[in-house]
Amino acid sequence: MTDYPPPPPQQPYGAGPVGEVTLSQPLRGASPRDAIVRFFKKYASFEGRASRSEFWWPWGAAVVVNMAINLLLGADSTAGSIIGGIFALAILVPSLAVGARRLHDTGRSGWWQLLWLLPCIGWIALIVFWALPEKAEGDKYNVA
Repeated sequence: MTDYPPPPPQQPYGAGPVGEVTLSQPLRGASPRDAIVRFFKKYASFEGRASRSEFWWPWGAAVVVNMAINLLLGADSTAGSIIGGIFALAILVPSLAVGARRLHDTGRSGWWQLLWLLPCIGWIALIVFWALPEKAEGDKYNVA
């Protein structure tokens, strides 16, 4: 019979991992819940860096919420348009902020988000930039 080491101590429900990452550092391998919480905690913080999971989980959640609004209220209804517009405005600033931090993690300036104004080509370029792994050049955007 093989003796295995004892399991690590369990954290209380809702507690972060041992050695939790501060808000000033990117959270690599973030869970959906952690990524969405950080998305709103760093509402208008354009400084620092964001990991891929920290960027993509809120993006996916926004798509799901938008689809739910359209399905429940109707995409063509007045209520659906109003609620959808309010939701879009509510996440506009944090979306721009996390996008800038994600670009910082790839070694680029947040101003690259202006590519969003170029239909198709700009969108594809930004999606590729956001999907790239982190680079050492992004260290210059670290917040102490």
